Amino acid sequence: MRSLQFIRRGQPIALANVPPDRTLLQVLREDLGHTGTKEGCGEGDCGACTVVLGEADGDGMTYRAINACICLAHSIDGKALWTSEDLALDPLIQPADGTGPGGELHPVQQALVDHHASQCGFCTPGFVMSLFALYQNQVCHGQPVTREQAVQDLSGNLCRCTGYRPILDAAQQMDQLPRWQVDEAVLLQKLELLALDQQALEPNFAYISPATLAELLTVRAAHPQAQLVAGCTDVGLWVTKQHRQFAQVLDVTRVTELCRIDEAPDHTAIGAAVRLEDAFAALVRRRPQLQTFATRFAGLPVRNAGTLGGNVANGSPIGDSMPLLIALGASVVLMRHGARGPRHRELALEDLYTGYR
Repeated sequence: MRSLQFIRRGQPIALANVPPDRTLLQVLREDLGHTGTKEGCGEGDCGACTVVLGEADGDGMTYRAINACICLAHSIDGKALWTSEDLALDPLIQPADGTGPGGELHPVQQALVDHHASQCGFCTPGFVMSLFALYQNQVCHGQPVTREQAVQDLSGNLCRCTGYRPILDAAQQMDQLPRWQVDEAVLLQKLELLALDQQALEPNFAYISPATLAELLTVRAAHPQAQLVAGCTDVGLWVTKQHRQFAQVLDVTRVTELCRIDEAPDHTAIGAAVRLEDAFAALVRRRPQLQTFATRFAGLPVRNAGTLGGNVANGSPIGDSMPLLIALGASVVLMRHGARGPRHRELALEDLYTGYR
């Protein structure tokens, strides 16, 4: 099995023999011994396990807070990872004035300390990471954090000690502390080198992650028994709660064609691997009145990982997007690899379902 590789604290990490159904939280706590990331519900509900992933996006980076407990470890292959233990130790995160880190706390951590925003402390690492993602996506771009924005971005984190007020106070103070920033130029170089190293490695036949739609259709036809996954916000629960095991996994989230959103005058086409947060943003752009629905759907880490295609394909009665999509007249495009090449057909969404799941 090919090694799992990612960037952490500015250095490439390579882990061999990671099973395809092993979660990121298991790798962090059990394999690497980094227990700062906590195990709470094991369902992606409480946020104690929140970590942040960084991915190249053109000349910059995107940062997403996700739940490590239901994230399959191999899904972070080739990306950058931060946990609550990394913010003051990552050499690529430094004060913007160039003085260099001298053991100080990151502004996210310092703001939480200043506002006494930790009680029992179990949930604190998750709050730190959700705030770190908010810091990178907003504060580092010169945008202050409003209380409403803080509430939305912390929607996936629970505090059992009811300490939300000081946590929200800390979120609003982050931009008032000396600015820290990720050296994205150096990090992008490291991610590019990592990608080149991965290209030279043998394919991973236990965790298959195709890059094109044609490749996905071919692989799916050749490995019909492989477990399809996207954001794993439901399959992850099969692993953590039902203790199901998968010898082979087929991940669709790197398929270029399935990660696109195409806007046309009369419709919006959303790829099956588009994350819920991005898919809902596209729907809201066309119909602003859907904003409340978009922010009430799960918590942000779940929306950052889960996909609209997965929510549709899962066929679960708790798939909240289906009544909305059916009311909007949505249809699905189904594809498979046929004897003469790829074949597709379009089907009204309400006709896709024949029963439970």
